[in-house]
Formats: sequence, C-alpha cells, structure tokens
Amino acid sequence: MAWSTELDETLLQTVDDRLLVLGRVARAAIYKYIENSYRVRREEIPDKLLTFHRALQDLLGPGAKMMERLIARDLYSRLGLDFIEHHSWTLVDFMHHAKKAKRHDLTWRSIFLV
Repeated sequence: MAWSTELDETLLQTVDDRLLVLGRVARAAIYKYIENSYRVRREEIPDKLLTFHRALQDLLGPGAKMMERLIARDLYSRLGLDFIEHHSWTLVDFMHHAKKAKRHDLTWRSIFLV
C-alpha cells in the first residue's frame, strides 16, 4: 500500500474513532449532515479535508477546534509522530505537516536502506 493511501486510511480511521466520543448515533448524523450539506462522503474526507474542516466548524462551532485537536493528536500517535500543539493550526494544517513529516521520514529511510 502506498504511503499516501495508508495515511488517508489512517486519517479516516482516526476520524471515525474520535467522532465516536460523541456516540454512534451522533457520528452517523455528522457524516450524514456533511454528505448532504457539503457533498463530502466519509471516504472523500482526505481529499476534501478543507471542506470537512469547514463542515465541522459549522456543525460543532467552537467545539470543532477541540475535535480537530483530538483527531490530530490521535493521528500523530498512530503515525509515530510527535504531536506539538499549534493553537492557530486546523486539522488541514496538521495533516499537511504529517504528510510532509512522513514523506521526509520515508526519504531518509530510503537513503539508509540503499
């Protein structure tokens, strides 16, 4: 599996797990709302992360920032990255950083494996 596909799958699983803190019914309602109102299905979240971020903001208000931090913190843990709090970052920023960090890590590994 390509690292970007693996990263996307990890993001989706993390979003699923973190939204579950609100309960199964609430998680299903959030996904349905985002699909109906923003035309983003669950499996499209990695490709439409900015839209997903905006939908969370609209739906959860100030709670969206906390939810995004929960998702980012868990995502970084699953990817073996150190999570550093950046108060102005959104989930989009954290994901961009994670992709960059993993790409850099893979580049360094390939140099040493040659």
